[in-house]
Amino acid sequence: MSDILLAQPILPEGFIDCSVGEPHIIRDTLLNILNIESCMPDVTWKDFVYPSPCGNPELVSYLEKKHGAPVVITNGAKQALGASFYALNKMKKPFLGMKNPYWALIPPLANLHDVHIKTSDPYRYDNFDSYLLLAPNNPDGSLDNLDHVSEHMKRYSKPFIHDGAYYTHNYIDSNQELKTYGDVQIFSMSKTLGLSSLRLGYAVCQNEEMYKHIQYYMEHMTVGVSNLSQMFLMNIFNKLHFKLNDFENECFLSLKENKKLVKGINPKILEVPDNIEDIPGMFLWAKCNDYEAFKKAKLYIINGEPFGNKDYVRINLGFTTNVMKDIVERINSI
Repeated sequence: MSDILLAQPILPEGFIDCSVGEPHIIRDTLLNILNIESCMPDVTWKDFVYPSPCGNPELVSYLEKKHGAPVVITNGAKQALGASFYALNKMKKPFLGMKNPYWALIPPLANLHDVHIKTSDPYRYDNFDSYLLLAPNNPDGSLDNLDHVSEHMKRYSKPFIHDGAYYTHNYIDSNQELKTYGDVQIFSMSKTLGLSSLRLGYAVCQNEEMYKHIQYYMEHMTVGVSNLSQMFLMNIFNKLHFKLNDFENECFLSLKENKKLVKGINPKILEVPDNIEDIPGMFLWAKCNDYEAFKKAKLYIINGEPFGNKDYVRINLGFTTNVMKDIVERINSI
C-alpha cells in the first residue's frame, strides 16, 4: 500500500476504502443520465498537436461565457491550486491563510511552491498576505459567506482563492445562487461529474497577474492539458445542458440519503452531527471514539490529524446507497 497521503490504497480483500474522496454516486448518476459513449470525441490528426496553455479554445470559450472571466484548464483542480500557489510566490505573497480543519493535501502542496500556511479565519487579515477558502470546506462542509469574505479581501488588497470543488448544486441546495468569487476560483471535474481519471479542472481568473502566472505554470510544467480529454468534456457539457438540473438534483438527493443513513451509526464509535443532512459537500467529519472499530469492520480510514484535528475522522459519503448501507452495518456490528 502506498504511504502517500490520500493516494488510492491497495487494500486487503474485503476492505472498503472510505478515505479517498471518490464521488462514485456522482459518476453513476451521470452515467445513468447520459450515454457516455456518445460523448467520445471524433478526432483528426490536427487534434494531436501541443495544446494551448489556456486550454481547448471551444471549452475555454464555453467556461469563460459561463463565469464571465478568463479561464485556464488544468490537470485536475489540484494542479490549479499548485498553479495558484506558484502565482502567489511570484507575486511575493507567500503567507497563505486557511481555515482549520483543512484538506490534508494543501500544506504539502503549498510547501512545494514555497508558500507557507497560516491557519486563521478570513477576518484576521494581519496574519496572512493571501487567503485560500474551500467553500464548501473539505472536510467539514462549512460554507462561509463568500460575499463578505470576498469584499473583505478586496478591502485589504489580499489575493483571494476560492476553491469551489464542491461549489455546485450536486453538493449545495439548488436555492442558493452560485457566483464567481475571488482573484482565482477553482473547479474540479472529479467532483462536478465524478470523472476523476479525466484529470480535468479549471481556474477562473479575475486577477490579470495571477492569470498570466497560471498560464506560464501550465506551459512550463505540463505543456497544457490533453486535448482529447478536453474535447470529451466539451461533448459532455453539450449533452448535459438540457439535463443539468435533473443531474444535480439527483446527486444532491442521493448524497442527502447517505447522510441520513450515517445518523444511524453507533455514537459510542462515531459522533455524527445531528444536522448532517444540512451540511454541504460529500464528507462526514466527526469525532471518533473507537478508531479500532473501523479496522475490525474492514473499513479503511485515516484519522483527522492531517486535516487539523486528530480526534476526528473524515469519511467519504460519495458511495452508492447500497455500499453506504453496508458501511453503516459493518460499523454497528462491532
